[in-house]
Amino acid sequence: MPGPRGPHPDLPSAAGDVSLVATTSVDERDGAVVRDVTIPAGEATRASTPEPGTPIEAYLVGPPVPPAAPGPGFLFAHWYDTHAPNGNRSEFLDEALDWARRRQATSILPQLTFPWHGDPDGSAADVARIGVEVARLRRCLDVLLARPSVDPDRVAVVGHDFGAMHATLLGSMDRRPAAYVLIAAAPRWGDWFLPFWRIDEDRIDYLRALRPLDPIEHVGRLGPARLLFQFAKRDFYIAPMAGFEFRRTAGEGAEVRSYDAEHDMASPEALAERTAFLEDALALE
Repeated sequence: MPGPRGPHPDLPSAAGDVSLVATTSVDERDGAVVRDVTIPAGEATRASTPEPGTPIEAYLVGPPVPPAAPGPGFLFAHWYDTHAPNGNRSEFLDEALDWARRRQATSILPQLTFPWHGDPDGSAADVARIGVEVARLRRCLDVLLARPSVDPDRVAVVGHDFGAMHATLLGSMDRRPAAYVLIAAAPRWGDWFLPFWRIDEDRIDYLRALRPLDPIEHVGRLGPARLLFQFAKRDFYIAPMAGFEFRRTAGEGAEVRSYDAEHDMASPEALAERTAFLEDALALE
């Protein structure tokens, strides 16, 4: 069983001034506001971006006026599909808008960069890129928690596919979120990278090098945060046994549910169940 959460040598810590976040546009949408923002990358968040120092692009979604009391906050980490219109930071936008309208919630939806902007090509580079992506998520969490509209005790993370895998590592070293929903995650980076990208490295050496950063090695450290896994019954990419492996490793209290869906998890039932889970986990009455 993994030990308690704490810094990992391959996971750089985020650092930077959250006051330097720049708003590039503001879009009012029927009871909610979407701000398109850029966040300075910081020294620890450069290796996987298209060019060194590229800022983090994100949506900040919230109520149109500050709520009377701080409300819940959400960090949404999207899935990977370069051909899907929502294989980017827009995936959870409708969900974030719904939370803003119903619960006066504030959400941050960053554009992820690895493997979106850099193909896996070897263990040394990939370990660095994964670490950088986690640092970028921590920067986004810093920005979210700096908002006066967010109650720091009612923050949750929702991730899908690679977003869920990066979010698992985030949770193993950052105790601030109270709940996680991990959707269609693979237990190991090599489960994705080796079959679908050309990596000119011995398979066993590659798997061994990435093992310290595999989500299955970290998921046991997410407690005491509440944890829900969601999987699709017709997922071409993720084996059904992944859910059992995650639940066994995550420990008592982790919930695992499956749905009649494919890897895109376009399931109204899944949306309804994670909404109910988050309402309960964050004690929203």
